[in-house]
Parts: sequence; C-alpha cells; structure tokens
Amino acid sequence: MVKQDEELTILLTKLYAIQEQVGAVEKSSDEDKKNRAASAGQVQMGKGRKGKKTGSRFLELKSSIIDRLKTVAALQEEQSSSVSLDPKVKIATQAEIRELVRQAQDEWNELNEMYKKEARKKKSKFTPEEMETQQSLVMELQNQIEKVKDAQMAGYSRGG
Repeated sequence: MVKQDEELTILLTKLYAIQEQVGAVEKSSDEDKKNRAASAGQVQMGKGRKGKKTGSRFLELKSSIIDRLKTVAALQEEQSSSVSLDPKVKIATQAEIRELVRQAQDEWNELNEMYKKEARKKKSKFTPEEMETQQSLVMELQNQIEKVKDAQMAGYSRGG
C-alpha cells in the first residue's frame, strides 16, 4: 500500500507539471506539487453534509475501480505465467476478466458523470484543489482501464 501511495504521488506530481506546461494552472514549485500530490489521498472531499456524501461516494467508486483493476492484473499475471492451463479454466478466467473490466468501466462512467456534474456548477461543494484532484483521478483511472483493455485485446490477438 505504501508503494502504491508513492507511485500515486509521483504520477500526480507529473500530472501537475503537465498541467502547468499546458497552462491549465499557474506555476508552482516542485515541493508544492509533491505536497499537493501527497495530500490528495487524505482529502475529505466536500463542504457540508451533501458535499461529504458526494465526496465519499466518489472515493468509494475510486476504491472499487482500483480493487477491480488489481484483481484483473492478478488474473492476467496468473494467466500469462501458467502456460498449460486447461482451456475451460482459461476461458472462465478470460470471462471473469471481461466482467471485471466491464464493471470497472461502468463505475468509471458514474465517477466521470459525478465529476462533470460537479464541475459545471457555479457553487461547487468542492474546493478547486479537490476538483483538480478528482479530475486527475478520473483521467488516470480511465487510462488504467484502457491499458487493461489493450492488454486483454493483445492477449486475444496472439491466441490467449
């Protein structure tokens, strides 16, 4: 878990640097970026009761998607490491992976809708930093889901 937090901090720091290069946010020091990235995981999202409820649902969905992606990665690793799998087991594993990816995509769609709905509001329940964190999480989760889909399709094209 600690390694994952470090990786997330590094990724968020890179994302903040990219946002600055594109001109989406004002320039800040590397230390500020690292601090924002490190504190992103401990954010209690939202102001007021409704905001906290929405924020907790966002965090629940995020955690659920991450858990599904971890499970898919473990299944793919298991499948690629064992060469002589029974074809029935292999097909069942592939079906399980497809279902997990589909569920992760459905949850991501809900997460993205929550983010978009909140981003359109004039008086958001979230601070600009929280909205920025949500945006980066939504984008990164979609990238991870796409990577899993691509890896899965590559597996099909080479015969399993």
